[in-house]
Amino acid sequence: MKKLLSFIIMALFTLSASAQYEPNTKWPYVYENFTDGTIYFDGNKKSVAKLNIHLLGNVLHYISPEGKIFQSTDNGVVRVEIGSDVYLFCGKRMMKLCASKGDDALLLLEKGDFDSLVEGTGAYGSSLNSSAARDLSSLDLGGLDKPELGRMLQEKNDGSIISIRPEYYFVINGEQVEATKKGLDKYFKDSKADEWKAFQKANKIKWKDAESLAKILDFIQ
Repeated sequence: MKKLLSFIIMALFTLSASAQYEPNTKWPYVYENFTDGTIYFDGNKKSVAKLNIHLLGNVLHYISPEGKIFQSTDNGVVRVEIGSDVYLFCGKRMMKLCASKGDDALLLLEKGDFDSLVEGTGAYGSSLNSSAARDLSSLDLGGLDKPELGRMLQEKNDGSIISIRPEYYFVINGEQVEATKKGLDKYFKDSKADEWKAFQKANKIKWKDAESLAKILDFIQ
């Protein structure tokens, strides 16, 4: 009986692990499905739609009433809510809000590693940008050029897996700063340099951990 129970638990664990969502070239999105969300604009205006974030450029996509996928700009957008997550446009890219204090914030950029998918393909192998990717015949990305959602769903699981490289950023007094030791050392070099060194010594910051990075918001204030 114990062996049977152990087998069932192991099978359930394996099934759960295998079902974990991974974006791919046919479905290059942060979320497994387009999710109910709200776009908030200046002037207390808002728009409700099914939303997702395309990993090429971290741009906001929404579904039109006709079932086509369109890209939304950052024009007048204050924030975006997708499910329980909150996003801000920062440098025209959608970044997830991890923590905030006052007007300062810690943001996460979920960056798709497209470079590794095209290594060895020629001129684009070393550095991939949005315009290059659109012309790259060897990397057929879904979600571009107003596609139909139904057609994308048919091929949803047929693409190559896209690895995610998380990058963290602070927004300090309206300025985007890399949430790295190098980035913050540079930001504080002309002010609070000694205090920043003391803070780092007293707080062992884990530079890839959002909870640890959030402590820096207290120092910024």
